[in-house]
Parts: sequence; C-alpha cells; structure tokens
Amino acid sequence: MIFLSILIIIVAIALPSISNNISAILFHRISSIIFIYAGALSLNALYIQSIGSGIGIYSGLFHVTLVSQYLDLFIYIIASLILIAWPNIKGLIGETNITNIPYIREYSLIVLFSTLGSSLLVSSADLISMYLSIELQSFGVYILSSLYRDSESATSAGLKYFLLGGLSSCIILLGAGLIYTFTGLTNFESIYSLISVSDNNNISQGLSLGFILIIIGFLFKIAAAPFHNWSIGPLTSRANALIF
Repeated sequence: MIFLSILIIIVAIALPSISNNISAILFHRISSIIFIYAGALSLNALYIQSIGSGIGIYSGLFHVTLVSQYLDLFIYIIASLILIAWPNIKGLIGETNITNIPYIREYSLIVLFSTLGSSLLVSSADLISMYLSIELQSFGVYILSSLYRDSESATSAGLKYFLLGGLSSCIILLGAGLIYTFTGLTNFESIYSLISVSDNNNISQGLSLGFILIIIGFLFKIAAAPFHNWSIGPLTSRANALIF
C-alpha cells in the first residue's frame, strides 16, 4: 500500500503538469490519508485467524504477528498526525529565517519512505531485511535533518548525522556478517534453533561478538547512552530538534 503510494507520489512530483497544480499541503494531506488507510488495513489484519501464531511472508524475510500489526498501527497513526500538523509548525519556527519548509512537496515523500522502513523493521525476521529496513528508515531521517538548507548549522548537523549514522550502519553490518560467518544463517528463527542445539564454543563466541556489535550499532544509531554524545551536534539546531 505505502510502496505503491510512494511510486505514485514520485511520478506526481516528477511531472510538472501535475506538481505545478497540486500544492505541497495537499501532498501532505494525501499522505496522511494514505497512512490512515494503511493503519485501517493493519487493524483489519488483526482479525486473521492464523496471525496469532505468526505468518511468514517473502520466504521468511518478514514475520507478521499481532505485535507487529499493533506497532504498524501505532507508527501509521503517528506519521499521519505529523503530516497533518506539519503546516502549523511554521509558527514554532517563526524566530528563524526559515519560512518555506512547510511548502516543500518532497517532505511528505521523505516521511513515507522513513515510515515504510519503520514498518518493515518491526516485521523483520532476517538479518538482511532488518538491515535494509534500518537503512530505508535512516535515509529519510538523514534528509529531514538537513532539510533546512538555508541554515548553516542545520546543514552541518545533517552532515554529521549522516556520517555518524553511516558508521553505526557499518557496525550493524559487521555484526550481521560475523553471525553469518559462524552460522551460515540469516533467519532469526534458524539462528535461535542453532544456538539451542549447538555446543560449539567457537560458534557461541562468534555469535556473542556479532550480537554485541549489532546492539552497539543500534544504541549508536538511536543515540542511547553511552553512545549519546554524538547527538548533541545534530540536535543543537532548533529546526532539527523539531524534526527529531
């Protein structure tokens, strides 16, 4: 649903005959309706009988459960509220010299990409799908953090966030690579089954190191202690604080 909506909005923005006749606020409203409809679909999926035990899709890359559907519903509601309220945030940044941000058409498209990544992440059941979902979500945030391009501090903070976010992604990828090296598996359920029956110390040590690196990468990416000092720069700008 969201993927098809992204393609349609990309085409609409790319074609001058369409984009010139549709205001940015209307794009925001359309995207909000898309999120509300996607949330309704997630709510409707809760009534599927077999979802209680989980449903594997796309060859096990994703696992749909009651928890993942509730999280999807929460994500879609928050995203729709953000887009509905975004034009009204202009008054909150009135003290700066930035006045054209609420009218950027691409803003709603970036939010769609980031929300799609978050939605896929909560259903990920494989190291590959997990990493790709994280990157899809992160790239949108990188762009949003430097969206205030008229502000030097915001642009500098966005560049720092991109570089440090790339570093955390490399750490996560290194941890996933170590897990695959020692097990030959990427599916979470298969890795858990191997851990349950294996007595090999080398595999256990390799898995422990891989999981530690992935956790460090996650903590670094969300700016959680003790890896939170780097986030002071990107959040220094008032505009970026509103985005985050």
